[in-house]
Amino acid sequence: MNLDNVLIELEKDPHNAPLINEAFRAMHTIKGAGGMYGFDHVVEITHNIESLFDVIRQNKSPISQSLIEVTFSSADHIRELLNDEALENIQNITRHKQLNNAISVVREQITGTSQTAEIPTQNKIAEKSAKLCTWNILFYPNDDIIRRAINLIYTFQDLFLLGEYKISNTPYNSNNEQFWSIFLVTNQPYDEIEGALLFVMDHCKITKIADFNIFNADELAFRNSTLTNKMANEPEKPHFIDPTPKLEPINELFEEIQAPIIKESSLTSPEKHTTSRVNVDASKLDQLMYLVSELVTTKSELLLALERQNYTKVSDAAEKIEKLSNLFSENALSIRLVSLNEMLSRFKRLVRDLSKQLNKSVAFVTVGDDTELDKNIIDKIGEPVMHLIRNCIDHGIESPEKRKSTGKPETGSIKIEAIKSGNNVFLTISDDGNGIDLNFVRSKAIENGFINANSNLTEKEILDLIFLPGFSTAQSLTNISGRGVGMDIVKKKIQEIRGEISINTIKGKGTSFVLKLQQTVSIIETLLIEAEGQTYALPIEDIEACILEPTENFTDRISRQIGYNGQLIPYISLRETLCNVSRNAEITEKIVIIKRAGKVYAIVVDNIIGEYQAVIKPLGEAFSKLNFLSGASLLGDGSIALLLDTDKLWFEISAKSYN
Repeated sequence: MNLDNVLIELEKDPHNAPLINEAFRAMHTIKGAGGMYGFDHVVEITHNIESLFDVIRQNKSPISQSLIEVTFSSADHIRELLNDEALENIQNITRHKQLNNAISVVREQITGTSQTAEIPTQNKIAEKSAKLCTWNILFYPNDDIIRRAINLIYTFQDLFLLGEYKISNTPYNSNNEQFWSIFLVTNQPYDEIEGALLFVMDHCKITKIADFNIFNADELAFRNSTLTNKMANEPEKPHFIDPTPKLEPINELFEEIQAPIIKESSLTSPEKHTTSRVNVDASKLDQLMYLVSELVTTKSELLLALERQNYTKVSDAAEKIEKLSNLFSENALSIRLVSLNEMLSRFKRLVRDLSKQLNKSVAFVTVGDDTELDKNIIDKIGEPVMHLIRNCIDHGIESPEKRKSTGKPETGSIKIEAIKSGNNVFLTISDDGNGIDLNFVRSKAIENGFINANSNLTEKEILDLIFLPGFSTAQSLTNISGRGVGMDIVKKKIQEIRGEISINTIKGKGTSFVLKLQQTVSIIETLLIEAEGQTYALPIEDIEACILEPTENFTDRISRQIGYNGQLIPYISLRETLCNVSRNAEITEKIVIIKRAGKVYAIVVDNIIGEYQAVIKPLGEAFSKLNFLSGASLLGDGSIALLLDTDKLWFEISAKSYN
């Protein structure tokens, strides 16, 4: 759970101790990572916030709203500082000062100390109390530290700032394990030591060996002689390095370990490599390994059968390879599937901030967020879903006063529900607001010249006006919406991944936007067709029927319509439209009936080849103006099949040719 979501939950339950600890650990982790990579200003902010959460933890008191607000602001500021490490941006400098002042005010509210009281930073240690303890830390380094590129210098610098330390000059060997022995005298509790060693805790063993400073000769002599005798009887007394404030001995001790880390980190600089990762269930990888082993075995069978000219075995091996190919494609697609929760959890902060900005009370509910979609699709629908949520809060949810006057709860609701059906996922974004006034939408469309005053539109057609470029029903401009920009982009983004969007609304009850999404767009079932020697592919799910009878029996080439199921529907001839070639009387043309997004029309082709599982590849810039082509697939004979976008094909080609 990330920091934003933890804070949102803390707003609802400020007494929740586990969440307070979670927020504290999050700030501590950010501080440690920031210090490791030299983000000093990030460290300053996070340490100050961390100190406030620590006070809350120790006093076991509820978290205050002011602390939550300043932590949210700090999290946003930290994100900005990642791109402004040296704090050179004027806006960031101003915000940095404002945040430090706000943190001081919050500290005064929590502790009652003066606002000018200094909050300790990473470079300053609080005054030591009278009670000092001696701790022994055994550090076991291995190759895992190198692979994780952990900077040990920063890690142990945090540890040694806690008090006085001494380090064994030579590592001991125990059970064939190499380790370093570190003695630390400090008044800080175990949690602080553990926090300093956060990134290497799996390689450390921490033991408290005395409730006093064992390196103070007078105090050591005063304590019981048992401990002194025990240390004197060690087979070999370790030689200690004297501590120095500049930590130079640490550089020498870990120079050998750090050298490969520096070398590796220089090869994996974030500026050079930006990767997208997907968490994969181990069972899917096990299935992949099984398929690989089966493929290797089948390859050997095929080669042996060819060598012996046993064509029966060759046919069997080819059939097995075909089955393995299908299983491989299914497995590869399942590996790319990720839970919607990855995307939806990010919107909790959006809903929280917008509702406060608009002085509305909004609850955010998700259902079916464990539903899986292709990673590429999730990345592409993030922006459209965000815009729909913003519109629901701004246009849909009423103010608390208005909701109360109409008998509704003061807190509105934004609900996102995901349901899987076959190869499709239906994602519904809904609100329980005032709904859409169809008469008002129609009058706005007439006022702005989108339709004629005598137009007789259905409810669906009126709602579809919302997706027209520049159309807006907002009464006034806000920072959220109202400029007529966005809903047309939402529809375009959804259509780019072969999705559909529709609107359902009830006046006074609420509105829902339904997104129909394919689970993946990388490998799809298609129907191969041919026109003038060029092969095209049509998505199977867009096809309603295929007609193999001669087209002359029911086509009207003047009106460009054909009879189908007792009605006339428009048609497109690929030969004439795409290839700019007149009809060939010697070819018996075939017809494919398309039903897509509520539209029914026909495509006239020279030949229907058959079904094909197409691996879709993007097209180059040369095809950028041909919007009706959404990709291409390499066929078994080496030729190319162009994937037709059935939605754009009609509107962008036939409309120009025949209207």
